[in-house]
Amino acid sequence: MTVNNPGADPLSFTTALHTYFRVHDVSGAKLLGLAGCSYDDNSLAGGGKNELQEEEHVTFTAEVDRVYGSTPTEAFIVDGERVVKVLKMGFADAVVWNIGADRADALKDLAAGEWKKYVCYEAAAINKPVKLAPNATWTAGQTFTRLTAAELPREECKA
Repeated sequence: MTVNNPGADPLSFTTALHTYFRVHDVSGAKLLGLAGCSYDDNSLAGGGKNELQEEEHVTFTAEVDRVYGSTPTEAFIVDGERVVKVLKMGFADAVVWNIGADRADALKDLAAGEWKKYVCYEAAAINKPVKLAPNATWTAGQTFTRLTAAELPREECKA
């Protein structure tokens, strides 16, 4: 993603790449790489409260709607033996999301039961907006690599 500010005034913005990863069943999927990171819990149950990711992995047993600040560049979505490494470049934050069973019916672009089939992990710039001077350019991106479960590193948040 590249944002160019051709104007005479500074430009400030937030952004996220809304990436949905298909999983066999969200209840068995997990996300590794955010242990030790703080997040804002924006789920109905969380009410915007700031929390610390104490567990090694994020699980999806109910609605998950979190903005993690200052996250590592790598995270791993584990779905059984299938693993996707997400490498983000230029994005300080990350969003983790799944609507969960209780709110799934309210989301009209998901068919019945489809909430069980995805994990959303978004490279993001949210907590601290990007500020571009006039005639400046900002570039960021992400890549995905398929791995096996045996290739997973074990690290805590080092951002």
